Amino acid sequence: KMGLSKIWLLVSCLLWTCLPQSQGTVYPRDILLKTPKFRRVWGGVQSNTGPNFGGWLLRILNGDGNFACGAAYYAPLLVITSANCIYPYRNSLEGATVEGTAFSECDRENYADIDTIQFPEKFIYQKLYMDVAVVRLRDPVRGRLTEFIRLCSVKVQPKMQMVVFGWGFDNTEVEIPSSDPRNVTVTIISIKECRQKFKSPKIASTSICARQPKNPKQCLYDGGSPLIYGRELCGVVSFGSHCIDTSRPGMYTNIRRVKRFITETEESINAGDVFRSTKVVKETKKPPKKTIKPKSKPVKIQRLLRTVMVEPLVC
Repeated sequence: KMGLSKIWLLVSCLLWTCLPQSQGTVYPRDILLKTPKFRRVWGGVQSNTGPNFGGWLLRILNGDGNFACGAAYYAPLLVITSANCIYPYRNSLEGATVEGTAFSECDRENYADIDTIQFPEKFIYQKLYMDVAVVRLRDPVRGRLTEFIRLCSVKVQPKMQMVVFGWGFDNTEVEIPSSDPRNVTVTIISIKECRQKFKSPKIASTSICARQPKNPKQCLYDGGSPLIYGRELCGVVSFGSHCIDTSRPGMYTNIRRVKRFITETEESINAGDVFRSTKVVKETKKPPKKTIKPKSKPVKIQRLLRTVMVEPLVC
């Protein structure tokens, strides 16, 4: 009995050192190819651990290591972004990577190389209709905080308030982009009001319009960056607007309207109907590792609508 008690105490201590003393989530291992989505899905703001918005928020870097698009992690090898944003990079994927925004002290790397990009058949560059792309990775994005986000299950309606993320790369004329992501709340407006603002009768059936913050410094409109409602991905930053003139509504792709393309692409990839890239990937300079210095006291992190108290993570 004494031996079992000591073993149980040892196991409890090991588990305690790897879990934050809060409601946050730290997973015991990296994502694998066969990791089920439901086992690694984002639980909302209350599940965040440390100074981040959730392990599903990603950014795409081009072959030179510069910011290209925002993105959301959907499945082990699948990332969702804007087709208009990623389209110019489709023929120069060597060295292009997807990088996570949530880091733990146990992580050595949390990026993955891009393999291929799938576009809807009816997508036309610099048009709003079906502005979504599924990015296929060579390997899953690593990280003890990395996780997936659910696709939108609610009907998007006017006056709904949603949260958009970004870094400010679309707003360099007003403010220098931040190295860490930010967020801002936007209000959905009707298609009728959107047409009046743009003075155009043509608004794609797969688009969402949202009222931008009046202050350009608060505006976020980086292509492909996620728009969430609750704990679901309901939109991605699309094309046709900007932060210089915030009187113009922000245009987003309605994920619920393009959900069929995403799920059918996922099924085709899983069935082996979509082949991997045959190009040889050259050795590229890896993104610098994000290091987090341990704190001696709990860190108070304010994200969206909730505060989470986080203890230092011991690996």
